[in-house]
Formats: sequence, C-alpha cells, structure tokens
Amino acid sequence: MRFKPSLFKTALLAGLFPFTAANAEIIIHGTRVIYPSDAREITLQVSNNGNKPSLVQAWIDEGNASSTPDQSQAPFMITPPISRVDSQKGQTLRISALPKASSLSKTQETLYWLNILDIPPKPTAKNVNDVPENFLQLAIRSRIKFFYRPSELKDDVSTAPSKLQWSVQGNQLNVKNPTPFHITLTSINQDNAGKRIDLINEGLMLKPFSEDHVALKTANTSKMVFTSINDYGGRVELPIKVQ
Repeated sequence: MRFKPSLFKTALLAGLFPFTAANAEIIIHGTRVIYPSDAREITLQVSNNGNKPSLVQAWIDEGNASSTPDQSQAPFMITPPISRVDSQKGQTLRISALPKASSLSKTQETLYWLNILDIPPKPTAKNVNDVPENFLQLAIRSRIKFFYRPSELKDDVSTAPSKLQWSVQGNQLNVKNPTPFHITLTSINQDNAGKRIDLINEGLMLKPFSEDHVALKTANTSKMVFTSINDYGGRVELPIKVQ
C-alpha cells in the first residue's frame, strides 16, 4: 500500500500543528525508536485515548519536517501506513527496512524521524442540519527520533554519555562526542551561588563523532552536571568532568 500524500496535504489545509504525542488523542508508546540493523522488523504501538475514532498516517523522513510522505526517501516501510484507530483502541505499526538500508553506515547510527499524523473525524450529528457548514478541523502531527543502529557496533550505548569529553575555552563549554551514537542532552546545569542554571533550555543533540559548545554563565565550572536521555526515554544525570 502506497502513502497517500493527499491526506497529509488535506491536514495541512485544515490546520497542522507540530505538538508532542501527549497533546494528541493518538498516543505513541515511546519517545524514540531504535531499529537494530539485523532486525527483520520492529513494531511500534499507538493508541487512541479519545472518545472518537481517528485516522492515523505514519511515515519516516530524513530530517525535513515539512516533507510529505511521498517525498520521503527513507529506506523503511511502515505497515499499515494509514489506519483507522477506534476510540480506546490500539494499532500496531510494523516497520521494516528496505534493501537500500544496507548501504547505510555500519560504523555509526543514522538518524531519521518518525511522523504520526492524527486526523480526527468530521463532526456529525443525528440531524444533518445540526452539522455546521464551517468548522475548524485540527490534524496533530507527532514527530519522534528514529535511530538506525548498525549491529556491527560493539560499543555499549548505555555508557556513551559518560564518554563525553568536556573542556573550557574562554566563556565557552565545549563538548565532544567520541562515540558512534547520537546523544541527546536535555540540560547542562552550572552552579551559581548554590543555584542551578540550565545552559541549554532547548536541549542539545550531539551527532556521532561531533562536537559542540554552549556559553557559560559564570567562571565556576565545579559541580556541573548534565542530563541525557537513554534508549527507553529515561533521563540520566551525570557529572561534568572538565579536562
């Protein structure tokens, strides 16, 4: 079954807003998806916590948030790509890699994005005359990280955050990721007179073998800590050891 881009375009016309999964009637069971390269397929569960059925469209993109399902070149297939999920019911999405996924890097993770579009039903009434001629229908899209992880990697992903390398140059805190994994930081806290100051209010994702920097608020680099997100969506706090 092919993606139907017309559904996505209709949702855009109706009013498409990028909310998180918690703001939609359709709930994604997970905050990220990990696809091991040696897996035949993986599954993702979504459920409808609302009191009306919803139409769900799912696709994977390469990083362009405005791309439509028919524009995606991601080497993955979702079954079913479009489904009706009744109230208080669930739907299992099956994700499988296409043959061209074999050309992806075997030395580091590759990042994609999974999209779940929740399209609510048109208003109805027992008396057709009670249905308003004009109404605003909001389709809500949730977008979460999708990591393709090569089975050839021997590193332990759970220890990746502890391997980050920290240094200070002037008023900047530099951080280097020497691992083949994407590491998502939700906070970097610096101590200021006994109070914690978060240096990255919007978070920071470090790509494999990359480095980045953030501005320090004070010269005090003692007692600094950071929080990262693990494969299960849990938050792990670790101390920052400036080299």
